[in-house]
Amino acid sequence: MPRVLRDIFLGLTVLLFLSCSGGRGQEDCDAMGDSIAFRYARLIHIYNIGDSCRLVVIDNPWSPGKELHRYVLAPQEITISQKIQEQGTVVRIPLEYTTVFTSVHCRLLQDIGALEQISGVCDFEYVQSPEVIRRVREGKIGNMGSALNPNIELILSGHTDGMLVSPFEQSGYGTLERTGIPLIECADYMEPTALGRAEWVRFFGMLFGRERQADSLFHTVESNYKRLCLLVQDAKERPRLLCDQMNGAAWYVPGGQSTIGQLYQDAGADYLFADRKESGSMRLSFETVFSRGHDADIWFVKYSHGADFTYTSFAQDYPKYTRFAPYMNCRIYGCNTFITPFYDEEPFHPDLLLADAIHILHPELLPGHRLYFFHSLAE
Repeated sequence: MPRVLRDIFLGLTVLLFLSCSGGRGQEDCDAMGDSIAFRYARLIHIYNIGDSCRLVVIDNPWSPGKELHRYVLAPQEITISQKIQEQGTVVRIPLEYTTVFTSVHCRLLQDIGALEQISGVCDFEYVQSPEVIRRVREGKIGNMGSALNPNIELILSGHTDGMLVSPFEQSGYGTLERTGIPLIECADYMEPTALGRAEWVRFFGMLFGRERQADSLFHTVESNYKRLCLLVQDAKERPRLLCDQMNGAAWYVPGGQSTIGQLYQDAGADYLFADRKESGSMRLSFETVFSRGHDADIWFVKYSHGADFTYTSFAQDYPKYTRFAPYMNCRIYGCNTFITPFYDEEPFHPDLLLADAIHILHPELLPGHRLYFFHSLAE
């Protein structure tokens, strides 16, 4: 369904069915306000309802035309009717005690000043934020165990009023769905553009009462990103870019329609798999990657090791890497995610990665840039 028709349809739906009441007298929430405009995000749609409530509709990334989830954001002090409860999962805002299932959202909440509203984290071993780590060790944030098998009893004992979870295709949440705690499905990672994903920060700002901080953060990221894109518009060359590496029996690379794949193209790269339509990671064989990328100009590699890769240690990991031109020409740039918080920071700060990529691909355009994520492998 086209987005304009969707807005009209949802507007009529809310006009017909939604209502809520305040503590003193009746607050009319039947009136459907304007939709909150998103410039880049395509999977989230938010509509004002009256003066206090908001309807949030999240599209299903894996089933076009279908919805993943609906939420009604209602202030803590508002009494809501049965009709409004039937329109979606009610989330009382601002969230005060939240369990966060991914480190990327931990870092985001820290960035918008909502760190103290995190009551629990899952997959603590992957958290890289010093502040979150400190608060867990001090007992201010609970370690809720694995995101795949969280400690339900601990979550319930922590007065959690919302859980930020990452949805996956054809997956459920098991016991979590029976707790009665709102599960907020963060499908931001399925947005097809870097700015589309980053714009979700505005939704998180609404959830945590940090709209001003969230809007300010996104405005800065958007301005930086667009300014950097302008630099490469007239670039005479587009270096052929290879990325990532073998992982077991497969080589995973970003699809041409993924946020990272799009970002590399925005940076002025001739990304080797730009023609592929996948919006996520692609599983390829070594032979497929080699046939297309053996003569690439530059190679970006993300890895997680206790020590930074050198050309020698990289080749020891997989000797066939030495057959690629970027290896022979010493044009490999690595990001050690064990040390560098790439996965925590890049999703909502894509301008930092874009600046790195432009500096590497077109050094004359950003001569004074100091690399943040990627660094040249030592020989």
